[in-house]
Amino acid sequence: MKRIISKIRNFIATVRAHHSMPLRLEFVVSDYCNLNCKGCTHYSPLAPDEFESIATLERSAAHLGATVGHDIGDVYIIGGEPLLYPHLTDAMEMMRRHFPDNSIKLFTNGLLLPRMNDEFWLAAKRHRIIIALTIYPIKFDYDAAQALCARHGIECMIFGDRRAENSFMRFGLDPTKKQNARLSHFKCFNRGCISVIDDKIYPCSISGCVSHLNKACGTSFEHQPGDWLNVADVKTAKQIKALRDNPVPFCRYCNPNPTVTDYGHSRRDKHEWTD
Repeated sequence: MKRIISKIRNFIATVRAHHSMPLRLEFVVSDYCNLNCKGCTHYSPLAPDEFESIATLERSAAHLGATVGHDIGDVYIIGGEPLLYPHLTDAMEMMRRHFPDNSIKLFTNGLLLPRMNDEFWLAAKRHRIIIALTIYPIKFDYDAAQALCARHGIECMIFGDRRAENSFMRFGLDPTKKQNARLSHFKCFNRGCISVIDDKIYPCSISGCVSHLNKACGTSFEHQPGDWLNVADVKTAKQIKALRDNPVPFCRYCNPNPTVTDYGHSRRDKHEWTD
């Protein structure tokens, strides 16, 4: 009986923690990347060398900044690898203009930081952009990258050290869509990764970017009404919170028990992403 009561308490505590998470928005400027990571949740090894238009990014940022900006915690500029984005300095200025009081983080693997020009560094400092580094098990001097940010007066943080044991997960999709959506949502490792892509808002990048998998590998993971919000339809943060905190039809594709895997280079094999 004590074990059952403990499980119930843990369940309630988890649900409360899920619902009390601060909202964040992840503006995806491209899924294209200069790394080739097996099982990437943005399907970057399969993504074409394409980028979000600056006009679309401006439209989404302007609307969401005006309607829900004060209810959002962090704003992310994310990829793929956002340092490849050809309009990056404009994007940083734009995000700060539309989200003047929010923490804005630029997520990067850091490899291109030593090649960035003065315009980039000045814009990052002027607009108070935080460089969020993810460390991968590759040959790259991350200490030097952090020191470089410091020399330019840019705040730098380590978002995650992927060299750590058990830091890579394989999130398999079930083509039969027979998974329990509520269980998949409750156990979701990508909870809160609200992705803004092409004038739409998805609860996670696995759903939002799955078209790369479909196009490259001939799979047919489909969206249904309720899997996303149109940016233009968002009036309050409650709408985004409801999208995050409740299962959507796409959740029935998601295996609720991802497996730990070793880091490796993608072979563009669909089985890196599908069960």
